[in-house]
Amino acid sequence: MELVISEFEAKVQEISEYFSFIEKTTHLRLHDNRGMVQVSKTVHNVLKANLFLLLYNLVESSFKNSLEKICINITNETLKYKDVIPEIKKMWIEKEYKNFDGLKNIKKSEFIMNKIENIANDIVKIEFYRNEEKTKNDDISGNLDAREMKRINEKYGAKLDTVLNMDANSLLTVKTKRNNLAHGNEIFSECGENYTINELREIEKESIKYMRFILNHIKIFITNKQYKLQEDD
Repeated sequence: MELVISEFEAKVQEISEYFSFIEKTTHLRLHDNRGMVQVSKTVHNVLKANLFLLLYNLVESSFKNSLEKICINITNETLKYKDVIPEIKKMWIEKEYKNFDGLKNIKKSEFIMNKIENIANDIVKIEFYRNEEKTKNDDISGNLDAREMKRINEKYGAKLDTVLNMDANSLLTVKTKRNNLAHGNEIFSECGENYTINELREIEKESIKYMRFILNHIKIFITNKQYKLQEDD
């Protein structure tokens, strides 16, 4: 998880430098009387709008990497079904159930019977999808905001009971604008024109703060092995 956080912070630095560049283009556009290259208003607005794509990439890639880290840790520990929390049991059962499809009736019934009899001692292997096995309910691409991340974290058992006390409007804005721009529903220059530098700075700050909270929460979940049943459970 340390690597995930390190990569996150590296991307944060890239965005910070990009934002500084946007601010400099404002300066160039307004003060070009010394022979400096003038940046048009249209180009400046396109640069501002592109910040939404960078921020969403930061959110989605970091969240995906953290979920994958949960799966790797659980699988590497070779935990038995009886030793993991109900949320992980449910995820594992959903995957194992897919293996029943395509079996002939007799073989299928025998397979299921053996699976039930031995399920408590089965080793739990959780695989995180990236480009395969996507479903309508679990396709992360383009869908991440605070509400969706809370839902997915609950699915893994990493409940975020306090996260909604934070202002999550910026993440919703980032997701919406990213999708509008990526799908051609909004023009870059018009999108950028609707936001001042100060407004974008606030969106950037809140989005990064929110993701740091999320990643730290998942780090604690992994470090404390909260995917395992406690002795008093």
